[in-house]
Amino acid sequence: MRPARSRLVCLLCGCVLALVFSIPARAGDWYVVPKLDVGAQYDSNINFSLTQIRSDFIFNVSPSVAFNYDSETTKLSGSLELKGQAYVKNPNLDTINQYYRISGKHQVAPRLGVTFTGGYTLDSTLDEELLASGFIMDRTRRQALDAAPGLEFYLTERAILQAGYGFNRVTYQEPEFIDYTQHRINGQLNYLLKNAKTTVSGILLFRFIDYPSIDNSYRNLGTYAGLEHKFSEEWSVSLFAGLNYNWFSSQTAVLDFGFFPNVFQVRQQKEETFTISPFFNIEGRRRWERSSLNFGYSLDQSASGGGSINEYHRAYAGFLYNFTERLTGGLRGSFYYSVASSPGSDYNNVVFYVTPELRYRLTEKLSVNSSYRLGWRQDYVNNRTSDRHVVWLYLSYAHPLHYKK
Repeated sequence: MRPARSRLVCLLCGCVLALVFSIPARAGDWYVVPKLDVGAQYDSNINFSLTQIRSDFIFNVSPSVAFNYDSETTKLSGSLELKGQAYVKNPNLDTINQYYRISGKHQVAPRLGVTFTGGYTLDSTLDEELLASGFIMDRTRRQALDAAPGLEFYLTERAILQAGYGFNRVTYQEPEFIDYTQHRINGQLNYLLKNAKTTVSGILLFRFIDYPSIDNSYRNLGTYAGLEHKFSEEWSVSLFAGLNYNWFSSQTAVLDFGFFPNVFQVRQQKEETFTISPFFNIEGRRRWERSSLNFGYSLDQSASGGGSINEYHRAYAGFLYNFTERLTGGLRGSFYYSVASSPGSDYNNVVFYVTPELRYRLTEKLSVNSSYRLGWRQDYVNNRTSDRHVVWLYLSYAHPLHYKK
């Protein structure tokens, strides 16, 4: 990590710790969950590669802690996790991944609240980039820092105006992947209807993304509208749709004519393009006495490590069922389709995962977990496919702690 980024990460962690320790210990409820996961996995294609397929056994040790704080004026939650990975066949990939997240809200006045979400990730598992943009990369180190302060103002008892700024900086260990910086400004108006179950919303979003190493940039204006409806405490759905107005600025190589002996020359020329693309997002949650279901689908524009802006489709669903008080089973599926929408790139990939899993609680605090993950990938540019099989088995120990006023 470069010194400037190290200082930025330390500053963020310092602000988080200052916020946590500045809250009076008896002002509300603290709920802290230290946890330790220890286990192993087999991965048949550790890079999800189309050609150079490598398999490996990976041993994992993951200490973590999650916390929640709740009082009349302040809500705070966060997590810290270290994930140590030791590879049997590829020890050069041994690493410790790091994940830090925090979010909170403080009511500074009866009508005004301040919010914050942020985090830092140092990851090499393929998952973080796939979730962010649908882009497939190898197990190089991916570093992401984000911070998003905001405001909430209650115009009336039913109307809430939200505004915020978001910063996101992503860097990669390998030079073949392109670092980028993203700034986001958003405003949202929410109105609760008289039935007290439906909230309608309008969103205005500005995004500014820069790839400084290749002198490419992307400007986006998003106009969305939607609603969230609670059928009951156990059943809710949200739906948003709108348009993205996209401005791309990219460097393009063009052939030019010069003087002898360099009659033909290649020079860089700035290319400006404008497009309009759709936005769509739906999410739902349903709970029953012994089971639960969650699902969603989104279509948006996203920055990626390939140095391009991608049109990104993501769908997911997960079902959990409690067979007994100790035994829980689940089935999760996810679908990612990402295609480059900015000039100069031809990325076009589909990734699909399905994951059955089981969890058995040995004691109140100790459980054994196992799962199998089947992955399938298709590259439409080169017309190639690949699959991936991952098997997990691990022990999980959690010790919840509750401190009440």
